[in-house]
Amino acid sequence: MVQAIKRDEVFIEPEGIHVETHQPERRSRKPPLLLVHGALTGSWLWTEFAAFLAERGWEAHAVNLRGHFTSDMADLSETTMRDYADDVGVAMRHLGRPAVIIGWGIGALAGLMYAERNPVLGMVLLAPSPPAAALPRRPDEHELKAVPAVYDAAWWGWTGSREELRERMPDMDDQDLEKMTELLDGARESGLARRERMLGIPIDPSGLMDTPSLVIGAGMDDVIHPTEARRTADLLGAGYEYFPSATHFGLVMGEHTWPEVAQSVLGWLEERRHAMAAAALPVGARR
Repeated sequence: MVQAIKRDEVFIEPEGIHVETHQPERRSRKPPLLLVHGALTGSWLWTEFAAFLAERGWEAHAVNLRGHFTSDMADLSETTMRDYADDVGVAMRHLGRPAVIIGWGIGALAGLMYAERNPVLGMVLLAPSPPAAALPRRPDEHELKAVPAVYDAAWWGWTGSREELRERMPDMDDQDLEKMTELLDGARESGLARRERMLGIPIDPSGLMDTPSLVIGAGMDDVIHPTEARRTADLLGAGYEYFPSATHFGLVMGEHTWPEVAQSVLGWLEERRHAMAAAALPVGARR
């Protein structure tokens, strides 16, 4: 049943991390969701996705990593993937209770890095940047040197005419592309974190095997190939779903694909919500 929702936002001090929340007007007993964006983006990426989940009874908290969108500025030339994982921890601290991480791209990897060291109730990783053991290959020195200290959407290849973008992202309509283009304008990203991902960030999956996890791949993804997403799922012992007509952005904001992806994520969450809610209780309160 679709519920009325309300929106809220908070700046978490002293770190200056901004979190946007979509939540049902009636208090929910379902575990909260922490949504983590990817490269160059921010909480705006999740607007419709988060509202969809909130309308169905799930609190959806979308964090802005340091130096992104409405969070405080940061020296991105010195920002690492561990810094982003720490930002996930700041948002978790604010929630004050265990949550399910839903991450996209580098946000999925940052969430995975956090979960490797801290308890979470579950993980949904959308087109995740692969950890070291799931990388298809290692870069050469020339490729690493080609990454600037800080890069923008043009360097990454996410700019162009409306026709060029529509050809590359056919699951995005004109409104989606206009929003993406407008909000990527002026956005910057850490080249150091990019080089770290290229070289590979080790993740020990042994402590994650009991954490319910789902990895989602996109058939038209020109950033994270679906075979990379599948390797990440295999590494984690996670479930895997594949959307052949989805692009990288389309998974989370493409008018022609995000509703199907969100419905699948919702189904996965609902199947596990009682177990996750029980896992969130103190040991003495479980029955």
